[in-house]
Amino acid sequence: MKKNLILLLVLFCLFGYTIYAKEQEISVVVNDKLVSRDAGQVDIVNGTAYISVKFLEPALHIDLFWMNAIGQLQLNKDEKIMVLNLHDNTIAADWLDVERYMVVSKNNDIMVPMRLVAEYFGYQVNFKSDGPIITITSNEGPKEEDKSEASDDRKVIYLTFDDGPSPYTEKLLDLLDQYKMKATFFMLDGEMKERPEVVKHIVERGHAVGLHGVTHKPHTFYCGQEGPLNEIEQTNATLESIVGFRSCLVRTPFGSNPHLTQNQYICLVSNNYRIWDWNIDSKDWAYNNPYKAFNTTVKNMKTSHKEPKVVLFHDMKTSDKALEMFLKWMEENKYVSKEITPDLVPVKMTQKK
Repeated sequence: MKKNLILLLVLFCLFGYTIYAKEQEISVVVNDKLVSRDAGQVDIVNGTAYISVKFLEPALHIDLFWMNAIGQLQLNKDEKIMVLNLHDNTIAADWLDVERYMVVSKNNDIMVPMRLVAEYFGYQVNFKSDGPIITITSNEGPKEEDKSEASDDRKVIYLTFDDGPSPYTEKLLDLLDQYKMKATFFMLDGEMKERPEVVKHIVERGHAVGLHGVTHKPHTFYCGQEGPLNEIEQTNATLESIVGFRSCLVRTPFGSNPHLTQNQYICLVSNNYRIWDWNIDSKDWAYNNPYKAFNTTVKNMKTSHKEPKVVLFHDMKTSDKALEMFLKWMEENKYVSKEITPDLVPVKMTQKK
């Protein structure tokens, strides 16, 4: 009997591994309750977890209203409304740019970005690699062990670094570790090829990686409708060869305004890329002086009313000193930096907020 039980356990483990290897099955836990795979079908699309809308009503208590005459599905909960336009596969809500978030139709089902929808309707979403498991918890009545995190009153910003990796990246990583901050590195193709180990270190330390192109020359990068896409695709291929995965996060050289044309933008977005600019410029690239860069960054932080705040630094020689001063200022003023994730609404130079 004991031998048969052991054999069954071994077969179960092997079978379970085979399923995961083929289908990349992800478990979903809502308020400590495991959701069946049938009820909570999950797919990963370009780094973003998508979930079936069939899952939303029973598990998250989100009401679904089908408006077949106009090709829309409305999601309602606690006076919040999100509309899925099934004609052009976009999502609209009071703070969302409908060009950014696509609805995926698969096997006669409708899939939506899990974190985007859940957090909009007041849930917290976390990903755990062991399993892997996605946990969704209601913001109402956090568990005892979550109270310290829930009471964190620090304001979130997003530190970003362009043009790396460089010989100075490791210093930036050490400082970010020291202050327990996360950042996003928008990297160039050639620099990644020259320093693949640094790229790996960025990922290993929990930071986000994005794409910044190949040439970094406006007349070359922005040449032709598919010019930006071609450079980003090449950069993505290099990233994948180093760390084993691709990124959908893009920052075009010198920012998307005024260089990126509408057709070039559509070309990138149609290939599931998310284009990020910034709204706080350290001017480190202009000053080449860490003290001036720090003072400019703080001044812009105090005067800017735009949210979320995305800070532009460059991966260059003077950046570590400017970053160290700014991290101290952040700590004193109760700011925390997080990495950019694919489900966030990108900041654009032309946005009105």
